Amino acid sequence: MKNYIYKNYTQLELDAQYDNRAKVASFPSYVQEWKALCATTMHEYPISKTVCFDNISGQELDIIYPRNMYHTQVPVQIFFHGGYWKALSREDCLFAARAFADYGIATVLVDYQLIPDVSMGELIRQCRQSIAFIYENADSLCLSKDNIHISGHSAGGHIAAMCLATSWSTYNEDLPNQIVKSAVGLSGLYDLRPISKCFLQNDLGLSNEDVTENSPVLLPEPSAGKFYSIVGDLEGEEYEAQSQALKDAWPNFATKPEILAPYNHFTIMGALADPTSAPSRFIRNAMNLTSSD
Repeated sequence: MKNYIYKNYTQLELDAQYDNRAKVASFPSYVQEWKALCATTMHEYPISKTVCFDNISGQELDIIYPRNMYHTQVPVQIFFHGGYWKALSREDCLFAARAFADYGIATVLVDYQLIPDVSMGELIRQCRQSIAFIYENADSLCLSKDNIHISGHSAGGHIAAMCLATSWSTYNEDLPNQIVKSAVGLSGLYDLRPISKCFLQNDLGLSNEDVTENSPVLLPEPSAGKFYSIVGDLEGEEYEAQSQALKDAWPNFATKPEILAPYNHFTIMGALADPTSAPSRFIRNAMNLTSSD
């Protein structure tokens, strides 16, 4: 008799659903490709490096601008990296700016402290602070505070959803209630309950409070903005279920997930290096800019 620990999954089956490196044997080659793309991107576009956005944690962000801006306020896409909240950094995803720079959009790449050095709640606070910082300093950074959009891959998709659900005027009384116009999750994770039951829990150590307070599917719908999600057709049932669960939980503010082929968990991220790819076009279209394509 099988011992089901979540839905109709045994422990081994649930672990397999979230073990992306085991699913994709060529993962190491993607990492090397991303590093090369990041190095190239830094030399192709104007960039402001190591901008401190949080005096408490000292965390920093990079801003990659379109060419020939001439000090105009441009739309901004704030991107949160993946890594299951415990790995990677903004330096690993600078190439994501290639999806936006040639369309007059600046890209902000955010670093946040990783688990177990901080709790999930503190990690989310830092990411919220990065958005508040961009809003408060938009004019001096040549960014449009009226055109702030966010996105993220995997754990970064979770962060984007948590940030969209933020009551900004409660977070900081000097902020308006709406800051973020759109949010996109690429292969995002919106329900931490299965995460806390699979092999990832060994590193994450999520408490019941962590799960309930930081699972977007368990939170009230956002008061503004829209959440869009895409998933690769090769990612597995649980990744599709995660995005569908957010749509079910936020029927008025989350769209039905779009399944894109042929993408796995890593190629859907790597596709942002190509501004003509389906994931790149999807995020730009979500921004609803007149010149997004």
